[in-house]
Amino acid sequence: MTARVRHWFPVALIAVGTAAIGARAQKAPALPDLLKAAGDYVLQYSQRLGAVAAEEEYMQFDTSSGQMGVPKRIYAEIVWLGGGNGTTGGFRDVFAIDRQPVRQRDDRLLTLFKAPSASSISEAQNLTDGAVHYYISSNLHALDQPMLALEFLRKENQERSTFKLEGLKTMNGAQVAIVKFNERNTPRLVPSGENGPGVGRFWIDAATGAVRQTELGIVSRTDNIRVSVKYALEPTLDLWLPVEMTQNVDASGRGSGGTNNMGGGGGYGAHQALEGHANYSKFRQVPVDLGKLK
Repeated sequence: MTARVRHWFPVALIAVGTAAIGARAQKAPALPDLLKAAGDYVLQYSQRLGAVAAEEEYMQFDTSSGQMGVPKRIYAEIVWLGGGNGTTGGFRDVFAIDRQPVRQRDDRLLTLFKAPSASSISEAQNLTDGAVHYYISSNLHALDQPMLALEFLRKENQERSTFKLEGLKTMNGAQVAIVKFNERNTPRLVPSGENGPGVGRFWIDAATGAVRQTELGIVSRTDNIRVSVKYALEPTLDLWLPVEMTQNVDASGRGSGGTNNMGGGGGYGAHQALEGHANYSKFRQVPVDLGKLK
């Protein structure tokens, strides 16, 4: 027994020493510095984004029965638009359901921003609203914009929430800080029927402020709606863009019936559980004259 203790003791000292060195190397940045870097990043991101189009494959499941049924696959063109002031917008135009075309595929959504006019935003929003008609439930529409969480990191909005640094991790060789937030101010940045606050997390590159991943939830007396989004660097555009979105919806009470084509249930007091999984690919960018969109 004594020999075994003597054998492991130096190894334990080495392990402790290595851990201490690692802890010093991974010293957490100050939260105010992180939030400033992230706020600067979101502003610059909005200015550099222009209009980026992508193809979205969006699988939707109704799990209200406790089982995951056959997914509904929605294929759409997505355009993310930078507002130049820290804001980002998202628009969607469906072209196929379960691989069956619902219209002739073209770039009509992106074309609205290639040659923008004062009505471009309105027309793009009409296409986006029309896309919800194909959802299994309108409850998935509450948090179906991948960049929505960035609104909580805008400099103008940071004081609306409380932030807490939860820890550090290494992602692809970079030191990334995990920051939790809870919205405290009203009116809410993301309106909901029960006026629930926004809650979630950001994975922020400690060196650059770049956002690598987000979580956003709206939690109220009747609803628990959450979305997580993973970003990846698109080398041809030199932009971090959403590549994967996962949604979970647990809704009950007024309005949980969703759209008429949801396929079941509905009405006051109904309960609905939903999942959504979207992937994004085929990114392309066009510059936008923001002055023509006003």
